[in-house]
Amino acid sequence: MLFKCPLARLVWCIIGETFHLDGCPVNLLEFSGSWLQGKGPLPANLLIFFFAGFAWTLWTTRNKMAIEKHFPKAPTDVIYVALSLMQKWSIMLKEGERKRFMQVNDAIHELAKDLQDQCCDAY
Repeated sequence: MLFKCPLARLVWCIIGETFHLDGCPVNLLEFSGSWLQGKGPLPANLLIFFFAGFAWTLWTTRNKMAIEKHFPKAPTDVIYVALSLMQKWSIMLKEGERKRFMQVNDAIHELAKDLQDQCCDAY
């Protein structure tokens, strides 16, 4: 559920694009084996922070969809919810990590906005 559903695939591909990482992981083993090996521009602990935020958001979104029949209006809504959640959590990061988080947060936000704009233009 955290890697193979279409919504999760979109989220991980956006993160991969933002971090300039190869491909989109299809399971936790692939995520830890490729993305957490220091191959990207972020330290592993910051990638884990992003993973936790997006995984929690995907989990709660999936529960709302399955139990409450409440679906996001757009896939990018999940990204915005995750970024909002992580902004609240970012106070727990060290100052340098928090600054780097905000830079990446802004980059993901821009990518999501561009994606949302492209989708709206198609209709």
